[in-house]
Amino acid sequence: MNQFFRYLRQTKSPAIILLATAVMLLTVPGCSLFVMAGRMVLGDPEIPAEFRKTTGTDLTESDDRVVIIATAPHRLLNAVPALERDIADRVTRILEARNVQVVPAGDVASWFDDNGEWGDYSEMAQEFDATYVIHIELREFDYRVPKSSHLLQGKTEGRITVHKVAESKDSAQPVAMVFDHNFRLKYPEAHPIPEETRSAKLFVEGFLDRTATSISQRFHDYRMHETVF
Repeated sequence: MNQFFRYLRQTKSPAIILLATAVMLLTVPGCSLFVMAGRMVLGDPEIPAEFRKTTGTDLTESDDRVVIIATAPHRLLNAVPALERDIADRVTRILEARNVQVVPAGDVASWFDDNGEWGDYSEMAQEFDATYVIHIELREFDYRVPKSSHLLQGKTEGRITVHKVAESKDSAQPVAMVFDHNFRLKYPEAHPIPEETRSAKLFVEGFLDRTATSISQRFHDYRMHETVF
């Protein structure tokens, strides 16, 4: 398949490219057909991070420290008790791997345990010498198909906001929201899977990873084939 893509990128015949694209669109199911068609014609282009496009700041090239917090309503925590920490931990690890200067998730969790609330973010940011606070607000996180006892399909949605905290407490605007995006994800996209083929525990782990990857991609550039739908 990779050799096929290379041939199409090298060919100068529009007819061959159009014909191959049509074949791919007819034979590849789901959203992946757009990714594969794009790779076939354009190679594997880099997708710019939404945060960088919005603010002009590339966190992977910046020395600014970042705090990541995740919150969820009690009805979600009743089903997945560690949801907040799991998402914060996973996003933290992904962004660390991309060279973002992230405050360790364990330190942030300990700060919250000692203080009991996030406040306006300024005190927490100053504690960790951080410039940005990424708040992941989970509004939905379900992994079972309604009215089914054995079908698994993840659905999550929420809001990602980023607040920039001024270095000085005397600033006229100590905390300013600089990024505000909603997110929604279904996994698997096409159809649910029976629990007989994968345990609910393993499915939730995979769904948490996929959710964290999707959220993280707002903050670093990535290749088209890495896109999470």
